[in-house]
Amino acid sequence: MHGDIHKLLLYKDKTIEEKIFEDDEAFLVFFENVMFKLGGTTTLFNDNGLMVTLMATLQGAMDNFKSDHFSYKKFRRAILDSHGYIKQMFEEVGCDAESTNS
Repeated sequence: MHGDIHKLLLYKDKTIEEKIFEDDEAFLVFFENVMFKLGGTTTLFNDNGLMVTLMATLQGAMDNFKSDHFSYKKFRRAILDSHGYIKQMFEEVGCDAESTNS
């Protein structure tokens, strides 16, 4: 999950010279596939409220990307926040698994 989301950030980073996607259309297809895969994990995280926050944040990043007023700063913040939400979800699942095993 983190790797896919990180690719989103790298694509718009002006300091990255290596070509990650052929063009914006290929990037959007990848982005939509990432969101589809993440959305499918809802039951794995027991319908965790963080999933809603994660998906809303990613949708905001996509909307920003598509906007005529794209802001890399806002896009970057959304992607970095998404990493944090994923980390929190896994930590919560880990806590639930530990309490179940005791």
